[in-house]
Amino acid sequence: MKIDDMKICFPTFWSQDSGIDYGAKELRLGDILPSVGESTFAWFESREPVSVGETVRVMWCPPVADLNGWDEQPSEIAESYLVEAIVLNAAPVAETVHMAHYGQCRYELQVLSCERLLSVLRKFQEDSKSDHVPVLPDNLRAWEELSWCGSAVIQEFTYLTANTGFEASMQLILEVSSEEIIVLFSWHSDPGDVYCQLCRTSLAAYERLIIARALGEAQPLYDSQPAYLASGPSV
Repeated sequence: MKIDDMKICFPTFWSQDSGIDYGAKELRLGDILPSVGESTFAWFESREPVSVGETVRVMWCPPVADLNGWDEQPSEIAESYLVEAIVLNAAPVAETVHMAHYGQCRYELQVLSCERLLSVLRKFQEDSKSDHVPVLPDNLRAWEELSWCGSAVIQEFTYLTANTGFEASMQLILEVSSEEIIVLFSWHSDPGDVYCQLCRTSLAAYERLIIARALGEAQPLYDSQPAYLASGPSV
C-alpha cells in the first residue's frame, strides 16, 4: 500500500437499505460492515471526484459517526474501516426526492477489501513520507483562525477536529509526542473544495506550534450515545 496512493473519499453517508434494524439497542459490527465480494451503496457530494469504473478507497464509519461525524462518537474511529471498491454505477438524486440529498449522488460499490482504519495507520513505516503535505501550505491559515475545535485520544492516536468562521471544517488523526507531531489522516472541507487522505507527515516546527495550540484549546470530545456495537456476527 503506497503512501502516495492514499487519497481517499469520505462519503456523506452509507446506505442503510439492508434489512437491518439500525434502531436496535445492539448492532453486530460483522452484520453492518461492507462485505468483500458484494456490492453496497454510498452517498457522495457531487464535488467528490468519484467516477464510474474506477477503483476507490472509501472511509466507512459505524452508524452514529456515519450520520453525525466522529466528533459525536469519537470511539467509533477505532471501529472505522478503509474500503477499497470498484464504482459500478451512479444515480443522481433529484431535489424532489429529498431536499437534504440535493447535490449528492448515490454510487453502487463492489467491495474488494475492508480493513480497519487504525490497522492501516499502524502499517505506515517510520521513514515514509507523503508527497502531499496535508496541513501546509494551503490550510495553515485555517488552523490559525479557528472558531471551535475538539479532540479525543483513541488508543495511541489523537483525533483533532475544528471549524472556522469562513465555513472550513478540518479533521486530523495524529501521533503526538514531546518531540514531534505526525499527521496520519487529514480531511478538509470548505465551500470550494473537499479532500481526504492518509499520509505520514512529520510537521515542521512552526506547523507543530499551530497544531499544538489547537490541541491545547480543544474541547474534550466524548461519545454522545451509549455503546451499541458488538463484535462478531449475529446469532
